[in-house]
Amino acid sequence: MRKLTIAILLSFGWIYAQTIERVEIEGAKYVPEEIIRGLIRIKEGFSYDPSAIREDIRRLYRTGFFDSIEVNEERDGDKVILVYKVKDLPVIYKIEFVGNRKIKADELEKRIGIETEVGKIDIEELTKEYTSSPAIEEKVEVQRRLKLGRVLSREEMEIIKSRIIQAYEKEGYPKVQVSYELVPKKGASKLVYRIVEGEPEYVSDIEIRGNKSFKRSKLLGIMQTKPPSLLAFRLKPPFSEEVLKEDVKKIEEFYRSEGFLEVQTSYEVKKENNKYKVLIQIKEGKRYKLKGIKIEGNTYFSERELLGDVLRKNKGGFYRTAVVESVLKNIKAKYSQIGFLNVTPDKQEQVDKENGEVFVLIKIYEGEPVYAGRIEVKGNYETRDYVIRRELKVQEGDLINQRELERSKTRIFNLGYYQDAEIDLSPSEGNKWDIETKVRERFTGQFSVGLGYNQVSGVSGFLSLRKGNFLGTGDIAGFSMSFGSRIKDNSLSYTKKWFLNQPLDLSGSIYDRRLEYTTYTVSRTGLDLILSREFREYWKISVGISAQIVKYSDISPSASPIIRQEEGTRQSRKLIFSISRDTRDNYLLPTKGSITEIGYTVALPFAGGTERFNKITLSHQTFLQDTVFDTGIIFNLKGALGVVEPYGGKTIPLDERFFVGGDFTIRGYKYGYAGPLDQNILEPVGSKKQLILSAEANYPLYKNILYGAVFYDTGLGFNELKELKTENLRGGYGVGIRFITPFAPIKLDWAFKTKRVPGDTSRSRIHFVLGFFF
Repeated sequence: MRKLTIAILLSFGWIYAQTIERVEIEGAKYVPEEIIRGLIRIKEGFSYDPSAIREDIRRLYRTGFFDSIEVNEERDGDKVILVYKVKDLPVIYKIEFVGNRKIKADELEKRIGIETEVGKIDIEELTKEYTSSPAIEEKVEVQRRLKLGRVLSREEMEIIKSRIIQAYEKEGYPKVQVSYELVPKKGASKLVYRIVEGEPEYVSDIEIRGNKSFKRSKLLGIMQTKPPSLLAFRLKPPFSEEVLKEDVKKIEEFYRSEGFLEVQTSYEVKKENNKYKVLIQIKEGKRYKLKGIKIEGNTYFSERELLGDVLRKNKGGFYRTAVVESVLKNIKAKYSQIGFLNVTPDKQEQVDKENGEVFVLIKIYEGEPVYAGRIEVKGNYETRDYVIRRELKVQEGDLINQRELERSKTRIFNLGYYQDAEIDLSPSEGNKWDIETKVRERFTGQFSVGLGYNQVSGVSGFLSLRKGNFLGTGDIAGFSMSFGSRIKDNSLSYTKKWFLNQPLDLSGSIYDRRLEYTTYTVSRTGLDLILSREFREYWKISVGISAQIVKYSDISPSASPIIRQEEGTRQSRKLIFSISRDTRDNYLLPTKGSITEIGYTVALPFAGGTERFNKITLSHQTFLQDTVFDTGIIFNLKGALGVVEPYGGKTIPLDERFFVGGDFTIRGYKYGYAGPLDQNILEPVGSKKQLILSAEANYPLYKNILYGAVFYDTGLGFNELKELKTENLRGGYGVGIRFITPFAPIKLDWAFKTKRVPGDTSRSRIHFVLGFFF
């Protein structure tokens, strides 16, 4: 209960002759005294003014931080001491929900946009992967206001209450009741919301009438309100009239966007107990045609360039909002590529109701080209500024090109050191815009212990210590050990990024590797040095050397003669050349772009080298995401060619041959069984040449983490070109699961072969590639 005690003095004139000697604050437990004093306007030495005191009390109450405020005064002659006695609300460190059976606490927390424990939710994480919109901005603002570890006002507590009610109403609980109380705990408090859900209300059926141009399924796909469905495991879909109103509005907006400018929509609801039957009435009206689009004010691009082929692709010639928006988007994209970031296309639509046509006039205000002003880097607590700045394709004073900005963002993210990378622009002086690059750093030190599996090495354990962005320099240092019954792989590596302050990467590694095959074991101990340079955007060339000691041992007496002749130790000295072009938008989960790699390796007889061969490989992968039906499907098309030939009377080292078939080439076959076999023991011996083609489609099952896949692989390992015939090709097809981790995908495939071969007669095969970290 609010109390106000102010001594009323006898004479008005005498009142104003009083002077404030001192202002004291009593009773504050949670709100710092300096904050309270900052809110009080009356200070020591001021004249005593009852109206000013009343205004101070109102000001304190408006903050919502106080349960009660009482002001007393003590007099000593013409001196007055004011004592503000307050009962402040406690600091909230935790929020709990009680009685919430339908919506779990974590889900309720996300829907409302609050944290329930101090530091539990990060604002940026809250809105990650969401396009900015008024709803999202409101959600962010509420979350900023409701950060815990401070006093929550009564208004803020009511905001939380109302949002809980809204969340339940959308789930079909319109009679939900919510109350809250403060519970003292360890000097602070927790805020407990008690929820009485009430009886749920369901949709029993949705009937749509008057939809002549679009199927019912199309319109239901627009709506959040859904009918019952056994196939979708939706037996009791929730009913909310507020949501239904929004759905009907969405249908009307959809019709208007498709040219039905006179469409009318309405709905009726029939209630039976706690079930609702929904009837939606649509009066489509006539469908307007797009008479044409005219562009004015364009001096840098022709009208044809700005329109593109959208009119030709406009099926039926109808007016569609998407067509006009596509033109506006193309105008902004074209101009942004030449530095006109502030171009403004103004759309004016002329509707001819008599003829049912819409003519669109777009006036372009081109503005001026924009140049980069100050460039600022934020969020790089560990990374040094230059690591990020050197990846930017736009530097201070440069013309700002939107394409270069997007590429800069991709380059920064593909370093692998950041969870997010954003580039924001803000107008500065004249025609200069400042560039703010914001990153969120991730843990780049990785200590991994776990298990791995693939068809060649079987089950193996591994230990890995890797530090990306070493000492904030962008360099990469790593150490790894793999061990198992069939594999040993120990290595130490370091990559110096921007070697000699040039776009050069110098990578060095020393290693000791051993792999046991069915009838032999091969080990390689050596040193590699690779120098890479980005010589054009997307393009990289690499040159390196490799020195190895190679040993073939434990060869079975029943092994093929090709394998037995390899027994012993030899020295390998190789020169390595490669060129690649990588336009992928994401190195972990590409959705567009491609990667092409050409490699050439030559083993030379210098410095004791005994191997002599030439090896050429060519591979290409293209990634495409479905933008026609917007299903989120990612298509991956891949091809690989390879040729290896000896010279100087030598043979090709066994592990330099191509073993086609298995996890990484043609699924459905055992390792190497889609290539040449020793006909006596039906064992793969590798080939001099290979051809591999693969097509795969990945469908998102859960966010960007879990994907379902269908695939088809075909190809052959062969020694002579005459063997490359259609009837000899091996093929595999099947389905799979992809689990995307921050390190590499975990893959599980069930593959069927198109042609059985001796030694591998099973109809299907499971392929499992796993890296499990803990």
